[in-house]
Amino acid sequence: MKKIVLIIDLFFLFTFNITPQNYKYAWISGIQFEFPLVKNDLENIIKDINNKKEISFVIITGNISKNSKNEEIDSVKIMLDNLKVPYYIIPGNDDAKLNESCYMEFKELWKDNKFAFNYNGIEHIGLNCGIFIRERGHFRIEDMQWLDSILAKLPDTDQVFFYSNFPDENGIDNLFQAANRLNSHNIKAFLFSFQKGIPPAAIEGIPILSEHSSISNNSGWKYTLVENTSDSLFLFDVTSRGIWETPARFAKNDAKVDRIDSVQFINFTSGPIKRAASIKAEILWQKDLNKTLSAPIVATENYIYAAAENGDVFCMDMSGNLLWQNKSGETILSKLAVSDSIIVAGTVEGDLISFNAANGKIIQTLGLNEPVTSQLITLDGEYNGTPTTCVIAGTSKGSLYCYNINSLEMIWENHSAQGIIADEPLLVNDRIIYGSRDGYLYCVDAKSGVINWKLLINNSNDNSPFLCKPVFNEKSVFVVSLDNNIFSIDLLLGRAIWQKNNFDAYNSIGIGNSKEDIYIKSYKDNFFIVSAKNGKLVKDIEIGFGIDTAPGNILEWNNNILFGSQNGKIYLIDKNYKWDTLFYLGTGGVQNIYHVKDNIFAASDIDGKIVVFKLE
Repeated sequence: MKKIVLIIDLFFLFTFNITPQNYKYAWISGIQFEFPLVKNDLENIIKDINNKKEISFVIITGNISKNSKNEEIDSVKIMLDNLKVPYYIIPGNDDAKLNESCYMEFKELWKDNKFAFNYNGIEHIGLNCGIFIRERGHFRIEDMQWLDSILAKLPDTDQVFFYSNFPDENGIDNLFQAANRLNSHNIKAFLFSFQKGIPPAAIEGIPILSEHSSISNNSGWKYTLVENTSDSLFLFDVTSRGIWETPARFAKNDAKVDRIDSVQFINFTSGPIKRAASIKAEILWQKDLNKTLSAPIVATENYIYAAAENGDVFCMDMSGNLLWQNKSGETILSKLAVSDSIIVAGTVEGDLISFNAANGKIIQTLGLNEPVTSQLITLDGEYNGTPTTCVIAGTSKGSLYCYNINSLEMIWENHSAQGIIADEPLLVNDRIIYGSRDGYLYCVDAKSGVINWKLLINNSNDNSPFLCKPVFNEKSVFVVSLDNNIFSIDLLLGRAIWQKNNFDAYNSIGIGNSKEDIYIKSYKDNFFIVSAKNGKLVKDIEIGFGIDTAPGNILEWNNNILFGSQNGKIYLIDKNYKWDTLFYLGTGGVQNIYHVKDNIFAASDIDGKIVVFKLE
């Protein structure tokens, strides 16, 4: 009799493990906290969840702040801690791309920006897709490695629910890489919050369940009650007026489809197909650091330097040999500053770190107490009457600092801006030009840091000119704001000469070697050449690269125009306005392209791929 009872007990135990029990949980997205407008709504959501005894836990999928401010994130943390059940949270794209602490505040408050936990035989996994100053979603290399480690320990019988943020119609450019991993396990659903556009119905046959913003000032608050059963998921809308009793139902099917294979490098000029442009590209060497590079590489005639987001700094020679690597232990989102003997990195933790360029050893560390967010630049200056190289660093609080690169002693500081400085300042005629998220374009004296002028570009912080590196000719500075306007500004007086908004400009502009033409990589598909004198159209070239919001440089070489795109491709436009795709670097998206010397160039992408090539 005891044997029969034992067998029955084991049967029920086995059945329990392969068939998760029914349960309910709450799903909140798009809080977009802005005091005091959202405070009451969020308090009511928390109160409602606490009153529902059937709710086992809460999932929160990002965009918790309205303006990417730490004070907003702090307020949400205090309020969410009033939940009586456990909650699990990831940042949204908006929380990561423009946060004043570069999303470090989020990680400090919640100890991580991802989660994985098992509840009644279901593994719930949440992954952040936000990249600093990048609008398009992207999963980091390191997070994919973390996902591998979670899945490696997971029993085959356990079901998987996967959560992330769906920032716009482009979604997450390397979502297939996560889907491939999950498709080898018992994945049942992707649960994504999204802001605009409509996400696809499925990825690799796995349904995508989507949640709109949970807070609405016009129609009251809302969140989703998820009920899990053995064969289905039911999604109920819970609003300030009660529960919507007709839920959306999704079957948890067992369909498996083929993996999506994506070649992560292509040389389009090496095949037999006749190219539109008469240019051939030859790869000299490639290297995959397999680390996230939020900042572009720096290329000199003899060396290439790279800084990974995790603080690793690399030096390679022009044959691709790794000469040294050093771990700073801090977070680097900014391009390195390079002189003959010293390299300087700016960190999110608020430090400037100098390295010996010959061996990579750290020389010293200086605390600024503000996250360094601009791309670093160097310039010739003086310190105590002695010529020296200076390093310029901008911060998330709008400060601009000038330091002696040899000793990291301050030469000057400027605190005029009131918003994040994110892109690379422009040095022209002893003046430094840079944009800030406060809506202004600034011009300061390179020797003293004294402000020469500032020009209001846009009253809206979200449409400021802070993601575009300005370009210039002898008389004018040219800059693009995020509301698609391009400006020509008098360099001496800081007054607008002309303004155009008919070229769909976004973050990336360049200027021809003759200084007569402005190059514009548009928000979608087209490349424009316009007159620097009056902003009139010279040429409209339809390339079809899709939506592109990523900052990047545009350069001219030998009457050819080179630029990279968010879609991972490097394009060339020849002197006859014929264009070709040279390379596909992968889903990471191309950053800057450097003219190293002669006909040699270098480029990198976010996933740590570096390529050096020559054009013929």
